[in-house]
Amino acid sequence: MKLIVAVDEKWGIGKNGDLLLSIPDDMMYYRTTTRGKVVVMGYTTLLSLPNSKPAPARLNLVLADIKDLRIPGAVVCGSMEQLLRLIGCFHPDDVFDVGGGSMYRQLLPYCSDAHITKMCFDGEADTFIPNLDELDGWSVADESELKEHEGLKYSFVVYHNDSPKPLTAAQKLSTNMSAYFKKKEPMTLTLPDTDDQSYRKELRSLLHAYFRPLEKGLSADEVAEFLEQDDLSFEDYLRAHHQIADLADIEALTENYGSLTDQTGAVTVDKTDLSAIDAYADGK
Repeated sequence: MKLIVAVDEKWGIGKNGDLLLSIPDDMMYYRTTTRGKVVVMGYTTLLSLPNSKPAPARLNLVLADIKDLRIPGAVVCGSMEQLLRLIGCFHPDDVFDVGGGSMYRQLLPYCSDAHITKMCFDGEADTFIPNLDELDGWSVADESELKEHEGLKYSFVVYHNDSPKPLTAAQKLSTNMSAYFKKKEPMTLTLPDTDDQSYRKELRSLLHAYFRPLEKGLSADEVAEFLEQDDLSFEDYLRAHHQIADLADIEALTENYGSLTDQTGAVTVDKTDLSAIDAYADGK
């Protein structure tokens, strides 16, 4: 995996539970680097995000030892052991550790690269990460020119770890999580006029999974259930449990219920409004 963080000249990353400073260029760098990736964070870091909600356009893995916790839009891991096993189910280049301090320190040995925004000031931080300039095995792989924002100088530096600790999972790799990340376009469906409640409810379930992936979130118990299996990728598991879906799943449902021919008319389905599908599933 990789990590991404902004540090001051003493390798401080935060103070009083907040960032030391917000630089627009750094925020853009973070967004473009982690978009479409798996981001790993502690529960406190999740709570610090806007509206305390998982970051959009990313698969959020949250470490939280809180019984029965379920976070809409996120996957909860109940222990570091469980988290490491789940991380091992993804390609290493697709996983980013995004904090906070404890997560950075614990996961650093498993990171192959570190994307560091180095800010030339002392933020009087109370939370730090190890100084990679002083760690054996870490070296600078790339560095931008010195930039400046409102008098503050900073640069983007990529460090490389010569020998990261390996992460191995018995499960199949989830290579791209396409059913989760692929952009969802509005669609038009012609709904059968049928009393078959199983069809109506399964259609609703699939469309919610398609437009609102991980709408219910995944608990640590469900992660444990997945990790007990060795014949499914994580994407396969989520699809089987209607937590994510793609057009092929919806087409397969239509084929399975091909005998339902009476029509009620076309309904446009959009990710911002699933009320028509919810009403249809409820027989309204």
